[in-house]
Amino acid sequence: MNDRSGADSAKTADVIQPVELVWGLPGGLGDRWTPVESAAGVHGVLPPPSEVGDLYGAAAAEPPLNEDRKYALLFADVYEASVRKGQVLAALARSAEDGRLRAIAYGHFWAWAEQAYEWAYELRESLGDAAPVLEWTFALNLLARDPRLRAAGLGRRTLESWLRGISGYGCWLQTDDIDSPARRLYGSLGFTAIGHGPQAPNGEPGLVMFRPPQ
Repeated sequence: MNDRSGADSAKTADVIQPVELVWGLPGGLGDRWTPVESAAGVHGVLPPPSEVGDLYGAAAAEPPLNEDRKYALLFADVYEASVRKGQVLAALARSAEDGRLRAIAYGHFWAWAEQAYEWAYELRESLGDAAPVLEWTFALNLLARDPRLRAAGLGRRTLESWLRGISGYGCWLQTDDIDSPARRLYGSLGFTAIGHGPQAPNGEPGLVMFRPPQ
């Protein structure tokens, strides 16, 4: 997770609308979901997977991650599956000028019994005795913001808005186990490392960080 949608038109002086919280539906949107492209005047809807992938790809392509584009496509697929199959909460920051997506934090409620897929099995085994800590919490699947707006504090504002949306619940995330701006941001907001999970995009086991209910 990292702290371009519209990379062709992003500006460092871009005026950003207030961060918006958007919930999906319990049980997911399924085949009913027809994504609406971001544009001026678009509010209250979850962005298309392609925009999420582009935003993540632009952020993750820069140091210290330097990730291959294939991971952006993977994160876009995971986002689409999450929206269609379960209820997500997304914090969205859009340009006031054209409505383009500039930052996103999204995730979903986590109960181990509902996570019947290989990545979750591996996560549970890797965490061992720490795995129960994640029960009945929220998983932060992704935090990404336009890299051209890194000095604006947009990633922090977006994540803080998402955390307010799950007030009273613990939450967790997996990130690359390296010194990065994203990891420092998580630490400053109360996340602490509790173990390692499945392989991250850098080829090493990902670092699992947990934030208790607040």
